[in-house]
Amino acid sequence: MQPDRDRAELYAAELSAFDGTDLESVVGFGAVSSALRDVVDGSWWPGPAVVVRRARSDARTSTTRCSSSVGATTRTMTTTIRFAPQQTTIATAAHELAHALAGPAAGHDASFRRAYLDIVAVITNRSSLDRRGDLHVEQLHRAFESAGLSIAPRRWPSPPSAVAGPIAL
Repeated sequence: MQPDRDRAELYAAELSAFDGTDLESVVGFGAVSSALRDVVDGSWWPGPAVVVRRARSDARTSTTRCSSSVGATTRTMTTTIRFAPQQTTIATAAHELAHALAGPAAGHDASFRRAYLDIVAVITNRSSLDRRGDLHVEQLHRAFESAGLSIAPRRWPSPPSAVAGPIAL
């Protein structure tokens, strides 16, 4: 297993980008699960099937685990995300879902960071009543740049434009 060299730098960049924003507010399992479902069940999601679960009540961190099953003619990937009670935030949801999109070998590398930016773009623009545009994507991108963390080219379709669709008045 290769070390996850960029992990500490990525965590510091997340803190720089999102600390003090509502993305870091604990909103509860139901809200986080609903946000993930909106992304995964939406028309853009190019990743594997995702199962969302609560972690044990004493869990301190949220986790993402990928598994595969092989049928007669297909191989199916499934990602299970478990949320620790104190980490039921939209920022954590975006982070864990980025692991699903980038794949298990990515760790916190440049491909993961590309996935993270794309997930943030989608998860913060789900509702026409609360679209954030590129605000949080730009915050995270600047934090990655400041930390010297590169971003890989996208290996999946681009997410929809953050300003697409009707605007609520």
